[in-house]
Amino acid sequence: MTATGKAGKSAGFTLLEVLIALALLAILMAGLIKISADNTQNLWYLENKTIAAQVAANHAVQLRLDREAPEKSDGWDSMAGRRWYWQARRDVAGTLDSGVRRYRIEVFLEGDQAPYAGLISFVAAGS
Repeated sequence: MTATGKAGKSAGFTLLEVLIALALLAILMAGLIKISADNTQNLWYLENKTIAAQVAANHAVQLRLDREAPEKSDGWDSMAGRRWYWQARRDVAGTLDSGVRRYRIEVFLEGDQAPYAGLISFVAAGS
């Protein structure tokens, strides 16, 4: 008996309670790590999509500035420390007006098979 008259019971957590708390913490931390990894992957994808859209827009402007109207053109650009392959194809039946040419521009990250961005651009035939 203690000075208060009650049987002595030690204050604190039992080993089982600590193990359960650690197991719950480990499960929660694994979930947080998964969420962080998914967010990082999504950020990478969105960053590449934004850069690819800028590459496509740059080539749409270049098509408008060029005096030539190629059926197909392609090439490589470097932007944001990455290499981008772009290709522009003219659609023959893309417009109803013969004074306007329709181009489809697609941009690929080096090593990828699917385009990150696609853009349709209309160019005046006389420019």
